[in-house]
Amino acid sequence: MISKNFIKNYNIPMIFVLSLLPLICIIGIPLYIYYNGLVWQEPVIFIIGWFLAGLGITMGYHRLFAHKTFKAKPVFEWILMLFGSMALQNTIIKWCSDHRTHHQSLDTNKDPYSIKKGFFHAHIGWIFKKENNYKANNVSDLEKKSAIKFQNKYYWQVAIFLSFILPLLIGLLYNRPIGGLLWGGFLRVTLVHHGTFFINSLCHFLGKKDYELNTTAKDSWFMAFFTFGEGYHNYHHKFQWDYRNGIKWYNYDPGKWIIKFLSLFNITHSLKKASNYSIIKAKADTLNMKIEIMSKELYFYHIYENKIKLITENITKNLNSWKNLELKYKLFKKIEITKRIKKNYQQKEKLYKFEIQKSLSALMVLSVNIKSLI
Repeated sequence: MISKNFIKNYNIPMIFVLSLLPLICIIGIPLYIYYNGLVWQEPVIFIIGWFLAGLGITMGYHRLFAHKTFKAKPVFEWILMLFGSMALQNTIIKWCSDHRTHHQSLDTNKDPYSIKKGFFHAHIGWIFKKENNYKANNVSDLEKKSAIKFQNKYYWQVAIFLSFILPLLIGLLYNRPIGGLLWGGFLRVTLVHHGTFFINSLCHFLGKKDYELNTTAKDSWFMAFFTFGEGYHNYHHKFQWDYRNGIKWYNYDPGKWIIKFLSLFNITHSLKKASNYSIIKAKADTLNMKIEIMSKELYFYHIYENKIKLITENITKNLNSWKNLELKYKLFKKIEITKRIKKNYQQKEKLYKFEIQKSLSALMVLSVNIKSLI
């Protein structure tokens, strides 16, 4: 009875394949190295393949196709489609449908990889379930693209060739086809799989919430190194249309850097990003919500209440002034703008940002003090 229910509800071939891949890596690679040694070509095949397939998912499947955070020349769409196919994570259509549903129904029963159904479910368990095999119905905007139509028709041929046959052929060039297959195929596919799966599991489990409190998505600079820059996940769920995940220049986010670099040559264009005003407002709103929640647990909160009220009013005042400044500047941009107007705008914007950041810092200090007293 239990086995019948298991077969009825779970995709047995998928469980077999996704269990076999890491098993081959854990057993096969150490044995191969023991009997045949290690040559420099094999880690190089792995690193290059891992990086390209990871970008195919994060920059291609995720930011270009699922969220449309930028546009690209058709030839670059084809390149990202091929890189993404190397990751063996299904077609763009299916992947984007799942991901859009995740954002639309975050942390609910309709979320295909909700962390609220357990860590294992969010990481890989959801893929094992047959209920995951539904027809995509929220990706009609993608279906006419030539790269996607080609992938839909030849996905398995392309994916198997790039994932396993190509590294085996590269291995033949230096007389170690099995080494090429193990490092450039099995190990690379396994680590790209789990690097992507970490976005659905660990990025909803570890980290901070600086931009949106009512979500399980969290920011973690540490997780960014394992997820091709996708570790700034709280920010992403707040501003999913932004082509960046790590918004500071030093945040590890290779997709952001490459998209921006290619825009200099018009290979990528129409890059979307959240305004500084929107980002700082989100941070201020989230911090206020945190303090409000903590205040309910602190008996003598009234000691801090006036200070917090004054700081919050100052933030609101400067945010409103900044917003009005942006509206005026947008009107000016429709006509010929002078250097004096631009300079005046930049000076005022700098002043408002400075005042808001100063107030936010003061609010954060109070937040830490309140937290220590709870």
